[in-house]
Amino acid sequence: MTKPIAGAPNAEATLQRLGQRLFATTTEAAAVLRYDARTVRRAIAAGEIPAVRAGSTYRIPTAWLRAQILLGADEGQPTPAA
Repeated sequence: MTKPIAGAPNAEATLQRLGQRLFATTTEAAAVLRYDARTVRRAIAAGEIPAVRAGSTYRIPTAWLRAQILLGADEGQPTPAA
């Protein structure tokens, strides 16, 4: 899986919209990580992104998404996916 571009303006705006929610959809996670939603689902299946299955969909912990953004901002480098 390619490395996301952490700290992108779109990522921070999406995280703000998530507010205090504990989980994000794969589409929301894709916006934060700047991936295609299919790439996020493949990474979940490969165990590279933590997720919880809810029926036929997956939810990604927003704490994990925020940590990925913070890791990228601290290093000034793109962060690994997991």
